[in-house]
Amino acid sequence: MVAVVADPMTGPHLYLLGGFDFAGVGAAVPAFSRKARAMMAYLALQSGHAQSREKLAALLWGGNSETQARMNLRQAVSVVGKAMQASGSARFLRDSDNVALHLDGLDFDVARFEALAASSEPDNLEQALVVYRGDLLDGFGLKQEPFEDWLRIERERLRATAVAALDRLVAHYSATKDPASALLRACSPWSRCGRTSTAP
Repeated sequence: MVAVVADPMTGPHLYLLGGFDFAGVGAAVPAFSRKARAMMAYLALQSGHAQSREKLAALLWGGNSETQARMNLRQAVSVVGKAMQASGSARFLRDSDNVALHLDGLDFDVARFEALAASSEPDNLEQALVVYRGDLLDGFGLKQEPFEDWLRIERERLRATAVAALDRLVAHYSATKDPASALLRACSPWSRCGRTSTAP
């Protein structure tokens, strides 16, 4: 059984499904730039694995000179690092070569969604679909091809995970002879039915 973490918007969290929302513990959160938000999202989905500064600079500032890209990255790392330190809810580790984001103290919706969606328990599959509020960083984009390519791939992967969880839930309700619930889920926004227009 997967332990379901509560979803209080007032608690320390990083939500990337359906948009971007970050809050720490009783600390004012700065207005992150789009590049800083993109960097946070990228690092969060790397599961705490360190990423080289060179890779991050190319991912987010590939159109700039190497010197300018490095300077922009340092500024973004500084802003995010201060916010994480003030929030007391995550570990933002960096040295001269690498950067890593550990979300041990945060409710991270992507990790929670993936854990729930991997379950065979109907209740957890239901919760997974609740957590999946929309596409990864819905409505967000950068005019940086490497980042956009990564974002597109991750959006498609998570969307496919949501559809697979939904299919298993529909199969469960069908097998338990609950056609009403099966039909309701089959015609949800994330199903094939929900993505196909039908004549009245």
